[in-house]
Amino acid sequence: MADTPPPRGKDLLPRIAFLFSGLFLAVLYGFCAARYQWFPHTLLAPALEEYERKDKDAPDLSLNHVHRARHDLEGVSVAEGQRRKQDVVLVTSFWSGGDEIPGVRVIDRAGKTLHKWDVNPEELWPVSPHQDSGRGIFNTSSNYIHGSYLFENGDVLFNIEYLGLVRLDSVGNVVWQVNRRTHHSVTRDDAGNFWVCEVIWVDNESQRNGRFAGLDLPLAEDCALQVSPDGEILQSVSMLETVHDSELRDLLWRVGKLRQWDVLHMNDVEPLSATMAAQFPMFTAGDLLVSLRHIDAVLVVDPKTKKVKWSAHAPFMNQHDPDFQADGWISVFDNHNDGSLDGRFLGGSRLWTLKPGTDQVRQIYPVPGSEGQAGEREFYTQMGGKAQLLSDGHWLLTEAQCGRIFEIDRQGRTVWEWGHKRRPGGVTISEVLEGTSYPLTPAQVGKWQSR
Repeated sequence: MADTPPPRGKDLLPRIAFLFSGLFLAVLYGFCAARYQWFPHTLLAPALEEYERKDKDAPDLSLNHVHRARHDLEGVSVAEGQRRKQDVVLVTSFWSGGDEIPGVRVIDRAGKTLHKWDVNPEELWPVSPHQDSGRGIFNTSSNYIHGSYLFENGDVLFNIEYLGLVRLDSVGNVVWQVNRRTHHSVTRDDAGNFWVCEVIWVDNESQRNGRFAGLDLPLAEDCALQVSPDGEILQSVSMLETVHDSELRDLLWRVGKLRQWDVLHMNDVEPLSATMAAQFPMFTAGDLLVSLRHIDAVLVVDPKTKKVKWSAHAPFMNQHDPDFQADGWISVFDNHNDGSLDGRFLGGSRLWTLKPGTDQVRQIYPVPGSEGQAGEREFYTQMGGKAQLLSDGHWLLTEAQCGRIFEIDRQGRTVWEWGHKRRPGGVTISEVLEGTSYPLTPAQVGKWQSR
């Protein structure tokens, strides 16, 4: 006769008792390990002490900006028959110095470093100046530079991402600092002031103050911040408030994937200059061109009234660096992020120009129909990226995640390129977030004082 199984309750009770006994013993051992320094106390204690000493609770941020190298390029390559230009290029990235450290380099067109600033965010801000829920995350030695401006006298202005804005002289001394959560871009206006992306972390209802209905806390309130050349805050314009309270509000639901935190991901702000304003009859000098990556939107906003005067949402996706151009068009660096590491699904990144008030768009690069054009590398970066129109009609492009800066001519052919040196091991490369040409000669840079 088959054995009769024990009642279910009687079978379960011993198992529960065993489970709780195990948990009790684990807790007891943990207490004793901490109290009497048993294993693994000796392994964990140094890490915990370092964690508490530095008031930080984030992993190594530099690891987010290291990528598998995709191009067989280190240093400079120049197309046959091309004359080397005499301008200089400002580059921001991580650089080898025993450890990979954030910094700024000014290079000539041969790739030679003419001037450099090595930057330790933890020395600039030993203690986080912020009191919000993100305190301590970004004042780390591995944080990075994102957005910069080079002065003719050798000063440099840049953001330490989400930590603050700092101006250094040519030797590296701090001229001034702004303790706001600035990030991504730095652009100078006609009056010599700077427009910078800023985020305010809205952690609680008192900070929300009845705003942003339908969105959940906490929120990253993206703003356009105006700062004087002396570091004085002049004004701050909330872009989250602008979008939420405008006819574009539905984009937060229709396009955006987030109801909280980084809802917009503002990554660029640029004022319309008086010299270009006549080419943009829809706008007024001082209007702001803004990029909001998470809702695939490029806007022109009046900073006084917060009115959205124009917006575009295609053909780009996850875009960066929209710029007013002197011919009345607006350029947009289209990351065209398809979720892959190499752009295999949608064909890679692109550069567009758009004509406000019309349906006209032009694909500048890659040149339409030139897929597989001899000598042209695949072009793709999921994040980051810049496009600068040079005085001769060429474009200087920054392929951020590939650590590459390259110049194309009017026909879309690469005539000059620079590739970052690979990291130790030769497999990965550090991201390059800024590659910008300045009309300075190597001789002028050579006159700056250096440390």
